[in-house]
Amino acid sequence: MLRRLHALYLRYAAVHADRLSGMPIGPYGRRIGQVERVERLGEEIILSGWADAAHLRLTWRGGEVSGVPDIHRADVFARRGGRSECGFRLIAPVTARGVVLWVELAGGTALQVDIRHPSDDPGPLAHRRMQRAFLRDLVRASPVLLRHVLSPSDRTRTAIKRALRLDGARPTPVLDAGWFQRQAQPHASGPITIILPVHNALDLLRDCLARVEAHTDLPWSLIVVEDASTDLALRPWLIQWAQRRADRVTVLTQDRNLGFVGAVNESLALAQARGGAGPVVLLNSDAMVPAGWASRLTAPLTDASVASVTPMSNAADVLSVPAIGSGMALLAGEGDALDAVARGLGAMPLPLIPTGVGFCMAMSRDWLARVPRLDPAFGRGYGEEVDWCQKTAALGARHLCQPGLFVEHVGGQSFGSAEKAEALRRSAALISQRYPAYDARVQAFIAADPLATPRLALAIALAGLRADPLPVFLAHSLGGGAEVALQRELGASAAAIVLRVGGQMRWRIEVHVGGQITTGQTHDITCLRALLAPVAALRLVYSCGVGDPDPVTLPKSLLSLRRTGKGDVVEMRLHDYFPISPAYTLLGAQAFSGVPSPDTSDPAHVCRRADGSAVPLSQWRAAWGDLVNAAQEVTVFSATSRELFQQAYPNARTRLAPHPMPSHVRRTRNGAADTIGILGHLNRQKGALVLRQIARRNPSVRFILLGLADSAIALPGNVRIHGDYRPEDISDLTEHYGISGWIMPAIWPETFSFATREALATGLPVAGFALGAQGEALEAAPNGTVVALDPQDTMAQRLFDALRTDQARNGTLNAPLRQDAAPPVAGWRGQAYLRRMPVLASKK
Repeated sequence: MLRRLHALYLRYAAVHADRLSGMPIGPYGRRIGQVERVERLGEEIILSGWADAAHLRLTWRGGEVSGVPDIHRADVFARRGGRSECGFRLIAPVTARGVVLWVELAGGTALQVDIRHPSDDPGPLAHRRMQRAFLRDLVRASPVLLRHVLSPSDRTRTAIKRALRLDGARPTPVLDAGWFQRQAQPHASGPITIILPVHNALDLLRDCLARVEAHTDLPWSLIVVEDASTDLALRPWLIQWAQRRADRVTVLTQDRNLGFVGAVNESLALAQARGGAGPVVLLNSDAMVPAGWASRLTAPLTDASVASVTPMSNAADVLSVPAIGSGMALLAGEGDALDAVARGLGAMPLPLIPTGVGFCMAMSRDWLARVPRLDPAFGRGYGEEVDWCQKTAALGARHLCQPGLFVEHVGGQSFGSAEKAEALRRSAALISQRYPAYDARVQAFIAADPLATPRLALAIALAGLRADPLPVFLAHSLGGGAEVALQRELGASAAAIVLRVGGQMRWRIEVHVGGQITTGQTHDITCLRALLAPVAALRLVYSCGVGDPDPVTLPKSLLSLRRTGKGDVVEMRLHDYFPISPAYTLLGAQAFSGVPSPDTSDPAHVCRRADGSAVPLSQWRAAWGDLVNAAQEVTVFSATSRELFQQAYPNARTRLAPHPMPSHVRRTRNGAADTIGILGHLNRQKGALVLRQIARRNPSVRFILLGLADSAIALPGNVRIHGDYRPEDISDLTEHYGISGWIMPAIWPETFSFATREALATGLPVAGFALGAQGEALEAAPNGTVVALDPQDTMAQRLFDALRTDQARNGTLNAPLRQDAAPPVAGWRGQAYLRRMPVLASKK
């Protein structure tokens, strides 16, 4: 039981490995932040966490970067209160050494935090924190664990994964198909007054004014405040432009810079003195309004309770697309294309928002009469529109977002100068002081995200503009080799969509574009079709559907997303044998015995639907055959898997494209004769029972599992479970443990085996069964040995004996035990971890 619990802990540690890199900011009892992750991504080190601080500085020998905590962190706010925008993310080159985080507090004091490089050992304190977290989660999951012990099932196993947060699931907004239903919209016909503060950026100003003139579909007048620009060409150009439009354009010139608040207040005073009716629109000179914008923006103000309306944008904080945050720069033409999609969104009850965003915000004249000015306490700007919205909200006003309008915000995606950062900090402190509940309202909005559906719709439209055709991958949620291959494809795509099955709802949609990920979930396939409708062309790619609650219907569902006359194409990736059988490893009730016949009576090849009805293999094969026949190509990763696939589907259009050979593994020195390695995570099909049998029959041999094991399969004491590992550490781990050869015990014909090729790349003898891609790789390699799978009762020992024979032939069988390869001290009270390898070792 303890060994199973330890195996479960190792898996927990692998999933939550990011916790090992964390460290507190501030002493115990006075903690003001947490470094949560220090990870390597490519040639960069990413440092992320949260801090109740004014400024952050990351230094290393020969360089430094600065930043401020400005990322929304609802979880931190829920625990501690204070400011919700306390998250941070800093980037250093991977070559940085001697990294120090300086956390600067109000008043000028600073805390120093030494940052561990991702390639260095996390240290014992980090591991003790991990163990405490595991024990806490284990106690929390104890009712589910007890149910599983008394009555084990897939349902209780899934519940345990969720209780221990092993499924990687994150909160995902539920999509509302009502946004795609056409509904009557309120009508706006009155005049508007546009207020436009200007300071430098003449090129942007020209574009902004040209769009206002060309695209405003209501009677309009414009008050421009030239706020002491240092660009000497701007004021003469603006005055000449305004003189040609003197009937509707007024220019106010300032000899000293007033900032946004002062410039807007002068304009509001002039607008009030002139009298008149109709909304006032605050507009930044870097806001590029699309055709027909004014009527859509101001229409909701016909409701007397509405004080402000803000459109969606690429840089508008909680109203941003593709994701909530600081924003993303758009390419030429993308803003107008996104607005065309936004225009088609139905007029649902428009979402209430905690505040308007002043880059393009329509304000009610009636509510301006009650709160006529922005508060000068906000200096030159930032936070003043929040203050105005909170003051009017206290009087009963509502503030809305108009998802039916998208306005490009050109300058909003960059953070700007240190002066701007300081202004943001001051305004945030003032807002928190005046409105203590404001942050909670913002976090509640983010958690509920009433804009999830239009945000996702616009994100998909943006992805479609960045990739033509747009890849749409149907994938599972289980990780493994299929996920590794998927992430490689996502990294090579300018944009892509992933439809994941096996989650809380039938479809979990991920939109990957510009380095940001937007998600949503739904049971409704028609909602998916509506989301994809604006995309010019789709490349529908089946990757893996294992874990879907009704997999026999998956092919029809995926094919239903293909549009006629749009140039959509269908492709498949053979990461397992799910299209051949619901037993996706092709293991029958006993073992692998080839591709099953459609009329087989083996219950392993029968699918059970949620209502309990059985789907025979003939019906399964017919359903998946429709997808195979529609596929432009089926990519296979080994000749063996292609042969097996074509036995089931002889007319399939297959393309052989093996994954690249591992370049991260180097040849290693011969180890100790009594130390055998097993590479990769083990379950039944991956050979956990085979390893158990071999280890029991050879108690004097030490077996090192570089990977994790299914906690339901107890392994004997001479099997050391190292835990999760990084592929680039395989060679170092091999030499550390003194491994002299490898056993690959998988009993299913893998479609491609990364682990087999990595083991072969060490140059040591490798033995495995003569089936699948692993057998194909072993037969082709000079240091590979294959063993027939039958008979079952002796195959485990024959596999071990074959490796011993190969070791003897290569002169490694009688190699002495290396003195420097002693196993690390391990156990529940303290783990010894390999330097530069944030991984775990189990006790013998």
